[in-house]
Amino acid sequence: MKFYFNLLLSLIFIFISGLTSAQIHPTDSLTVEEAIHMVLANNPAIQQQIHLITASKAKVDESKSSLYPNAGISLNYARLGPLASINFPGLGNFDMFPANNFDEHVGVSATIYDFDKRQKDIDFANSQVAGYKDRLELVKQDLAYRTAQTFYTILFLKQSIKVQNEAINTLIEHIALIKKKVEAGTATSFDVLTTKVHLSSAEEEKINLENSLANSEINLRQLLGIPSNEIIEPVGEFSESPVQYNVDSLINLAIQNRYEIKSANDQIASEKAHDNVVSAMYNPTINIAATYGLKNGYIPNLNAWRGNYMAAVNVDIPLSGVIPYFGGYREEKMHQESSANIQAADSYKSDVILKVKTDVQKGISDLRSSMDKFNTTDAAVQQADTALSQAKIRYEAGTVTNLDLLDAETSLSQAKLMRLEALYRYVIGRYELLQAIGEKVW
Repeated sequence: MKFYFNLLLSLIFIFISGLTSAQIHPTDSLTVEEAIHMVLANNPAIQQQIHLITASKAKVDESKSSLYPNAGISLNYARLGPLASINFPGLGNFDMFPANNFDEHVGVSATIYDFDKRQKDIDFANSQVAGYKDRLELVKQDLAYRTAQTFYTILFLKQSIKVQNEAINTLIEHIALIKKKVEAGTATSFDVLTTKVHLSSAEEEKINLENSLANSEINLRQLLGIPSNEIIEPVGEFSESPVQYNVDSLINLAIQNRYEIKSANDQIASEKAHDNVVSAMYNPTINIAATYGLKNGYIPNLNAWRGNYMAAVNVDIPLSGVIPYFGGYREEKMHQESSANIQAADSYKSDVILKVKTDVQKGISDLRSSMDKFNTTDAAVQQADTALSQAKIRYEAGTVTNLDLLDAETSLSQAKLMRLEALYRYVIGRYELLQAIGEKVW
């Protein structure tokens, strides 16, 4: 029985270890969708915006607290002297008040009407919550597209390094072939030297690509919030999915979707809500208050504690709301400030709309250009491949020089890199257009 129990524990341990191991390496075979999901779940900028939303909601609740009554307990003691007294013949001295004065009471007060003054404060606080929520979505959108761009940059650089490795291997094979020709007397050492120069240039370009790849991986790890030594393996392909090019419809969609415009609308709404608060700051208020407690000092027994109460209704009408002079024209100046802020927010919105239209038009133009370049480079690769095949045959026959063959090999390598870059630019351009129209990719 003990053997089976230990075996069961071992199997459970292995199972848990396997789960833990899987969780330690969440970036193995990482897709772009998974990368974006991880960034939105872990990035500190997201958490910052969430905390700001929480704080703004607390501000709303704080504003709502003014709708509730206030209550308190007051405990007072006062020692008074000298005592004032009156002498009554035959009765002795009579104190006008006690030396030790006690007053303990419970009080409740509430504002029963304020002409929507408190409600406008609450509306203003709610307008700020909406602004923070849209800012959160704006941060998410920015991080999502930065992640996608960095992700595909890594894929592009890895494939570029693969193409560069093919070119390097071709040059190494070519050097071996030339050396045989030198031994046979059909080539010179100058041909070997020239090819080695091309090889060094190709290896230097590979080093530059590897450095760019390392920097891009650092950027992706920073976005993902993972350790700098953790291996990431992005997987995916560059696709040529079709895109709608109707400018007017895409601009209309962008104006509806872009969070920059929503954020500008939030700012306008918030400034208008603040102006409403200013309009209500001098509104009259009607308050009620009641207290009940115990105190001494009542005739005839000044030291006896007796119950007492107070009930009151108070109407507060600030004259500053009727005669601005008494408030130093404060409300008027605050309205001027709010009006200027509203106009500034309107101007900002107009500027954002112009920028959105420009982003959409530029995105469409870049995407079309990338697609045209890809079609051109695709044909160039086929032509360069055919030219290289012919150059190899002619080089074997001795009708072209080593430099001609090297040029053909270099042309094919460059054509492949240009085609890859054009496809990469198309994919990035597609994401930029999606970002321009405010489309979510998460």
